[in-house]
Amino acid sequence: MSSMTPASQDDMIQQEILKAAIRLYQKFGPDGFTMDDLAGATGRSRTSLYYYYKNRDEIYQAVMDKIARDMAAEIRQAVAAVETLRDKIYAFCHTKLKASENWKKVFSAMMASMDAEEQSKHAEVMYSWHKKLIHHESMILNEILAGATRRREMRAISPGEQETLVFLIYSGIRGFRREIFELNDPHDLKAALRLLTDMVVKWLKP
Repeated sequence: MSSMTPASQDDMIQQEILKAAIRLYQKFGPDGFTMDDLAGATGRSRTSLYYYYKNRDEIYQAVMDKIARDMAAEIRQAVAAVETLRDKIYAFCHTKLKASENWKKVFSAMMASMDAEEQSKHAEVMYSWHKKLIHHESMILNEILAGATRRREMRAISPGEQETLVFLIYSGIRGFRREIFELNDPHDLKAALRLLTDMVVKWLKP
């Protein structure tokens, strides 16, 4: 007898639907397949899909939310696996870049299958998704700093200073990604991340 509760079973089914949708997005774009196609990809009936999602737009939004949550979970797991403030900030930066590059392949495949109108619609969704991702990343960085404060690894800083520091870290990483991965800058990524981390930790030193 299964010990799975109805809620956990529903969550599992929703995850299956979203994973199948991601695979179809990579092949056909968000508007390039029907609910019947998605039902076939999940091995479920079209009616069962409508139990969880009203339409393709709702599924698309759920997929984007899932990607943001999965990226945040990956970063949080890497941060939790190390102990010191220096290592946690480095783990945040490195894992964020790795996760971004992995999901970039998915987004690139999606964009390649879209026409101009679909790309415009996708850009609007991506803007909203970017804001959600920044929210997740800011929470993780604030958790890192709060833990370091409790362990007395860093001096007390004002809320304004902390907000600015969090902004500098997550925006700096995006700058690294653009220059190194998109513009083929020759600088060593890990060395750059280590230097950024050391600069932050030195500034925060008690």
